[in-house]
Amino acid sequence: MGIRKTADFLEKATWTLAGSILLLCVVATATIPRGATTERSRIENSIQNAVDPNAIPTLPTAVPNETTTTPQGGQQQPQQPQQPLPQN
Repeated sequence: MGIRKTADFLEKATWTLAGSILLLCVVATATIPRGATTERSRIENSIQNAVDPNAIPTLPTAVPNETTTTPQGGQQQPQQPQQPLPQN
């Protein structure tokens, strides 16, 4: 293939791909179901059921583990806070 034939091939391939994409877009648009559906997305349901949609959301915070279990009896004992090591 020469330079001229390569350019012709690339131009034809570009037009073919552009036409294919256009055709696929039209087909996809035609096959999307339309009409009144009773189902809503989970996001829409949570927005509609929100108590105060303008409220700032609260995020869960990490709670330190205050009890530990022993491997023998399975009873919980309070965990002692660790003391920092003295620095020399």
